[in-house]
Amino acid sequence: MVLPAVFLIHTATLLHSAAETVDAYGQLVPGIPTTTTVSCRFVGPQESMRVGNRNVPYIVSTPRVLLPAGTEVSEGDTITSTVLGFAGTFHINSVKQTYEAAQSVVSHITCEIAAAGATGGA
Repeated sequence: MVLPAVFLIHTATLLHSAAETVDAYGQLVPGIPTTTTVSCRFVGPQESMRVGNRNVPYIVSTPRVLLPAGTEVSEGDTITSTVLGFAGTFHINSVKQTYEAAQSVVSHITCEIAAAGATGGA
């Protein structure tokens, strides 16, 4: 079952990053970013174990945002919100499709986020 819209209690604006292109003269031309307003749900941090440099394990506490299935979102995009506790701009570090149990239907999209300017991963 696809995640019901009633669970997407927040609204935010996605800023889609745009790739640079090269013009006929070999000059880089910046892409034009686009925005989309989406229904979503911000979720508090989830802790996970990761392995960094020199195989040293560490625990990461990462907030997430849930988006409806089919939402156009990529790593590197940003999401801006006014939701209490999640007000501000966040960088999308990872995008994962969550499937229904034992089916090939996407329920929703889960994105790990970090405050803009922060970097994720090791």
